[in-house]
Amino acid sequence: MSFSYPVAVKFSEIDLAGVVFNSHYLTWCEDAKMAFLDHLGYGPYRFADEHRLALVRHAEIDWTASLKPLDHADIRVVVDRIGTSSFTLRHEIWRRGEHPLLTATCVITYVWFDTEAGAKAELDPHFRDALTGEGTGDGLV
Repeated sequence: MSFSYPVAVKFSEIDLAGVVFNSHYLTWCEDAKMAFLDHLGYGPYRFADEHRLALVRHAEIDWTASLKPLDHADIRVVVDRIGTSSFTLRHEIWRRGEHPLLTATCVITYVWFDTEAGAKAELDPHFRDALTGEGTGDGLV
């Protein structure tokens, strides 16, 4: 797996307990997903041109440690599953440092959505190839 997205924890993301407020993890994962898909050649402008979106269908988060102000982390994105009209990404959020620490794992299923038809659609074969690494030569999966 070779895709990682950097995050720098901002003071505005901190809650009263002094750690990152829960909802920011999903925001980070959305940013990481878009950067990952852009890396595969499926960025937001291509989605718009092809009238497709990857919409969140289901999300689960498991927290194992906290992130605090000024921490730096990397979100490692892995393709977990590819279905007919959906795919699942696992986002592992690792705190950087001398001893990297897994702080959370977010597993999110996305449905492939046709914006013109207003309904889910089968994954485009080229997009499927990109997710499996067959179309990119990256061997990301």
